[in-house]
Amino acid sequence: MEAIFADKVTAGRFVHFVWPSVLMMVIIGLYYNMDSVFVVNLVGEEALAGLSVSYPIQGIMWGVAVMLAAGSSAIVAIKMGEGDQQGANEKYTLICVVSVISGVIFSVICIIFMEPLVEFLGATENLKQYCHDFLGILVWGFPAAFLGQLFEYFIRVDGRPVFTLVLYLSGGFVHLLLDYILMGPLEMGIKGAAYANIGGFVVIMIIGGLYFILADTRLKFVRFKNDWRYIGHCFLNGSSEMVSEASSGITTFFFNLVVIRLVGDIGAAAVNIILNVHYLLISVHLGYIMGVAPLISYYFGAREYDKVNIFIKYSKRFIIVTCFVSAVACLLFGQYVVMIFERPGSELFELAVTGVRYLSIALLLCGINIFASGFFTAYGNGPVSALISMSRALIMNIIGVLLLSWLFGMTGVYLTLAFAELTTMGLSFAMFARYRDRYHYRLR
Repeated sequence: MEAIFADKVTAGRFVHFVWPSVLMMVIIGLYYNMDSVFVVNLVGEEALAGLSVSYPIQGIMWGVAVMLAAGSSAIVAIKMGEGDQQGANEKYTLICVVSVISGVIFSVICIIFMEPLVEFLGATENLKQYCHDFLGILVWGFPAAFLGQLFEYFIRVDGRPVFTLVLYLSGGFVHLLLDYILMGPLEMGIKGAAYANIGGFVVIMIIGGLYFILADTRLKFVRFKNDWRYIGHCFLNGSSEMVSEASSGITTFFFNLVVIRLVGDIGAAAVNIILNVHYLLISVHLGYIMGVAPLISYYFGAREYDKVNIFIKYSKRFIIVTCFVSAVACLLFGQYVVMIFERPGSELFELAVTGVRYLSIALLLCGINIFASGFFTAYGNGPVSALISMSRALIMNIIGVLLLSWLFGMTGVYLTLAFAELTTMGLSFAMFARYRDRYHYRLR
């Protein structure tokens, strides 16, 4: 990173560093949508509802994986900015080991408690078998998912953000191919979706591992020291990203409970489509903060605050433009996006289209909150980052879906995401003002 901005920060160099992360997250957004598209078209609406009911487990898994990756990568990037490369290598190696162990523990817990987990998720009798078929296979791939996520973050810290595209293009291609083969010609049903996910996890893990073993990298595997304080700091610093990822699973759980009560199993299928479209559209913001966060961490550690302020200036422009464009696109073209999942005329299609149109309100507001959460993670301030993430992605969503659905029925469900973003904006601006002097940044 110091080579890219050795002289001065220019818009061209900045875009060159950040755009791979944005594109990568859009690819991941499409990646997350693959299963739903294939399941609803090749297996059926009930299978899609089962996938939606199962999603909280996968969402929480990604939350823990991202927590370790985001929390540790910010700390390691600051170490590199301070010039302590040996310390950075030791911490990188240690978190790789911790990540694999965490993935194994998560898998074992899910395998042991599979039956009560499916019951707890609220699966109806019609959906239980779909949940068992999908989760019973998927959980075996969690260790690979943990390590692949970690490699993706650290390749970016290593200064090779473009290579992260190789990871996800490769994993996405394998996932897509397996989805088609296993659920199409081989007719494996929802089990095929689970195997396709594992195939993508493994490819990303292998390519990421080979990068650090074979390429000429700054970060290297070395003999490490047990550092429990660092591990604890990783969990704390990455807690906001954990909340962002895991909360999608937790809020899906609450959404499913409410909509199944209001409109039946078809409601869970509609929630799956709406939240998939939402994730795809906010992936631009998620990718942007993932791209700019290592720059903020590195140059804050190097005490080059003027460069950080230039990154903030570019960020404000990006947020304004992308929020407006995504909201308008969602409002005007939402029905065409839903047509990828379901043909017009069905109850599922009408429910999903209405929900997607309401997303435009949330999309106008989400950019500031997503940036704020990742911004404070970049400074190593996990508690503030987690507070913002918990507000927008968890607490206010749960309050919103329960309260607004009680007041307005399905319309209240559709308004929940906008409610969460709006109520969180005040918190984000308050935290920006509070920490301005400590971190030497300017927002105007």
